[in-house]
Amino acid sequence: MRTSLSSPSPTSCLHRRGPVRLLAALLMSGALAAPLHAAEPEARLYEIAQLAERDNAMARTILVREGPAMIAGAPYAIRIDFLRLLRRVQVDAGHVREAYDIDQQILDLATLENDALNIALVSLAQINRQLAENAPDSALAALELVKQRYHQLDHPEYRAGLELMYGVAYGAVGQYDRALPHFLRCLDIVGRHTGLWNPRAADVRLALARMYINARDPDKALEALRAVRAGQTSLPVRTAAALAFYEGRALVVQDDPGAALLAFERALTLARANGLTSVEANVLANIANANLKLQRYGPAERAARAALAPAHASNDQNSRQMAEANLGFALFGQGRQREGLSYIDSVLDHFRDSGAKAALSRLLAEKSQALERAGSYRAALATVREREALVSELAQGEREKAISALQEEVKAKERAAQIDLLRRQNADKDAEIQDRSARQLVASLGALLILLVCAIVWLMYRKSLRTSRRLGELNAELAYRSAHDPLTGLSNRRSFQERMRSRTGETVARLDSADCFTLLDIDHFKRVNDEYGHAAGDTVLIEIGRRLRQTVRGSDMVLRWGGEEFLVYSQNVALSQRPVLVRRILDAISATPVLLDDGTALQISATAGAVSLPFEHDADGNLDWEQAIALADRALYKGKEAGRNRAYLVAGLRRPDGGVHEGLQLDLILPGAAA
Repeated sequence: MRTSLSSPSPTSCLHRRGPVRLLAALLMSGALAAPLHAAEPEARLYEIAQLAERDNAMARTILVREGPAMIAGAPYAIRIDFLRLLRRVQVDAGHVREAYDIDQQILDLATLENDALNIALVSLAQINRQLAENAPDSALAALELVKQRYHQLDHPEYRAGLELMYGVAYGAVGQYDRALPHFLRCLDIVGRHTGLWNPRAADVRLALARMYINARDPDKALEALRAVRAGQTSLPVRTAAALAFYEGRALVVQDDPGAALLAFERALTLARANGLTSVEANVLANIANANLKLQRYGPAERAARAALAPAHASNDQNSRQMAEANLGFALFGQGRQREGLSYIDSVLDHFRDSGAKAALSRLLAEKSQALERAGSYRAALATVREREALVSELAQGEREKAISALQEEVKAKERAAQIDLLRRQNADKDAEIQDRSARQLVASLGALLILLVCAIVWLMYRKSLRTSRRLGELNAELAYRSAHDPLTGLSNRRSFQERMRSRTGETVARLDSADCFTLLDIDHFKRVNDEYGHAAGDTVLIEIGRRLRQTVRGSDMVLRWGGEEFLVYSQNVALSQRPVLVRRILDAISATPVLLDDGTALQISATAGAVSLPFEHDADGNLDWEQAIALADRALYKGKEAGRNRAYLVAGLRRPDGGVHEGLQLDLILPGAAA
């Protein structure tokens, strides 16, 4: 059975108002390094919010201890921010019940102040609770009500939170094609409003990765997870734990439960070390699921039982139900069928009572397979028939929903037509009134009209400038992405081929100042992925790309050729400097170990093959850049055969009398020599 971490709550973070930004500057300057006094509660709240990103347990302790004195007699803004921050650290600590109580306090306080924004945000938090309790249909209906009620609310935090909840809700009912646009719109809002505390880009990409996992597309899920890690030197503990957890789930879908267990162990270590109770329950339940895939029923039973305590403590029904179901299947696999069925049937009854039909259908399928493997064919057949009836009911429900949506669309168009007719009639009446007034006050209205037109033209001009600027930014971003590798930021093959097309008409006058192509491959890279995981492999690729950029000249071109292969294109390199260039590249790669996120130091080396154009032994001048790279590749392969961590520079071609290439004349370049 599979489940996932609860989505980040839209009301789990503070607003970033102007004064808070000012206080951030004070924090950076050290003005708030000393203990804060009661007269500075807003600064103190910001300081605790920053602490929560590093040590959630300590932040929670401070809020509980200092909270009553901090908000006693404080303005509304301080009290509401305190409650929202307290709710966030309670959720991160796995104290879900306490977070639900705080939701009600926020709602009561915001209602007294007629604060539409915080009422809307806490409404989204309550919908998130429905999703956590496996009630996605109810959550979608509630989302529609919130959307209609607050359609005029144009705050980026609310709009981003609404899009995120829609994406999560549609993903929960399996409508991934409808979920994806909401996630992308949420990412766009977050990208344009980088000061938002919640949701952040990492939260949205984690939810997007979960959707891809549930859609059985682990490659895209892992790509979304790499985007969370890209460019980040460190991540908040809750984000790092979720990142490892979803990586494990994606690897399970990839049928690599062994690697998944390693990722789950990383997530479990972070969760236990930082008091993330709900995350701990979720990870343990998924460890049980991975062990079930490996048919390791004993470890699966132990992990499922271990998940029950933190699931109960955090009131995480998803994790508890998954743990109980996996415990049942683990017992079933050990021949304790009656005991196992009691757990499985208990979870099935809960799904029936709560109306979680999609989850019920999945669990019935797993139960029927377990019964069939155990030889209980009659019970398996009864379970299959129940599931078939449920699938038919779900299909009928989807058809009814589609018909209802079409009817609503028709009604909406009719209402829009009526409104348009009334608008035209009102426009006609307004025109008549304006005409009579114009005849009476021609001079005054003429002057006013000129001013009005000028204002409209000015506004339209400003809007056009903003639109053009935004289009230019989007086009620049698209051009950059099409020409660069998304992981390392280096140039890709497409940009290199364009560079080579522009090179076609160039003529190099002297052989002692030629273009040098250096093709290199990271040694034993597969071993890095196998022993340390694909995340470590990505870290190595990013670091090697950074070292190559720092080593070569600004005019040189560094690109990721594919996988663990890189290509360095250097123009106008003197004959005597070509070995020096290649040696400097290899030294830069192997000079210092690559540090992983967990502190592991990996000694990395590379093997290279290099060739120059125009080629000294190409008398006819027929050798082009593609053939040159092919020769560099053959030299690289020779270096691999000779033991790796070295480079060969193609010095010439051996030809028989017939003129057919017999092989290469190679100069060996060893790393470590002074450049």
